[in-house]
Amino acid sequence: MAETVETPTTLGPAGTTTGVWIPGPRAETGPGSASGASGYIANSPVREAAAAAFTHLGEQLPPVPLSAHRAEDRWGADAIGRAVGLLTDLHVDRASFGWRLTSAAGRDERLESSALSEAFDAIAEYGDGYTGGVQISLPGPWTLVTALSLTSGAPVLGDLGARRDVIQAYAFGLAAFADKLSTLGMQPVVRLVETRLHPVLTGTWPTVSGWATLPAVNETQVYAALQSTLRHLPPALLSLPDFDPLQLQGKEITAAEVVRNSGATAVSVPLASLKAQGWEQLAMISEAGIGTWMGLPPAAGSRPQEVKHWLNRIMTPWNRIGMSTKSLRDFGVLAGEELPMTYPPLLTSVDGDGAKNISTGTMMIAAGLRRAFEEIE
Repeated sequence: MAETVETPTTLGPAGTTTGVWIPGPRAETGPGSASGASGYIANSPVREAAAAAFTHLGEQLPPVPLSAHRAEDRWGADAIGRAVGLLTDLHVDRASFGWRLTSAAGRDERLESSALSEAFDAIAEYGDGYTGGVQISLPGPWTLVTALSLTSGAPVLGDLGARRDVIQAYAFGLAAFADKLSTLGMQPVVRLVETRLHPVLTGTWPTVSGWATLPAVNETQVYAALQSTLRHLPPALLSLPDFDPLQLQGKEITAAEVVRNSGATAVSVPLASLKAQGWEQLAMISEAGIGTWMGLPPAAGSRPQEVKHWLNRIMTPWNRIGMSTKSLRDFGVLAGEELPMTYPPLLTSVDGDGAKNISTGTMMIAAGLRRAFEEIE
């Protein structure tokens, strides 16, 4: 096993995919196959994902692959399941309404622990000798809290003690998994996809029945939980769904203020979500020295040759608000399917070799756009 390398304290710009993969099918037609027909090998997806990541991305932050499984006719990868598998000293199982806390480990928890172990083993095998960055993409702490229930079925979000325990256990679990990657000689980068800050802060997250909403969580508590989580981690990337302002208790909270109060040193946002005010917030965040990453639409990987198109889509509004083209050199790039947060966790339906081509195209467009930024004069 390689010696642990010194983990950098800041996250430099790079092009990378997200942590979700759509592995291609492999023939299972040999005489030893169960069906004798084309099908899927049960344990192959996560290994194929790891092999593709380290082969195609190289220094462009290969992602930690999430295990995939067949769900109806599509590949699925449960991001919440991967997250609960990291909770330290807390137990969970899955009920009809989703994941809930329990007093002892159940079958679903053991399956998630096994999936994480499989991902780690695949990374160790296919990334042997690799000393660059690897990206762990997982739900943010508040997104995870909204997805969990107590044993009674009541939401964890509505219980101060329970949500504190979950956030603390998750921070420790994330840090421990990152440390395991460091022992392989790699430099882990944790990407936290925080999609539900708006309803948590504004008190608009629904109850189990859907007929009411849970009370808002105080913004000081929300920020403190994010800061505490990020303090436990190596360089981290906070992914937000947009840079729209929050209307909170009669005042407007800008995206730049949210990012600053979260303690994040790098942040990403989907390109498609940015309106005029969002671009201005992005500029403020960038000028504050916070790393800025741009998320391309998932379909961008289907046409990886269109680097110039996406460069113009970013450069034109960036110049329009008075920012220099050269400053785009500091941008990172994300491409690929976003983490699925709902159950059942279905990804885009892809048949035959199309799945492999989309994965490869996604890697190509992310790396290609990042190189285009670096070449700006």
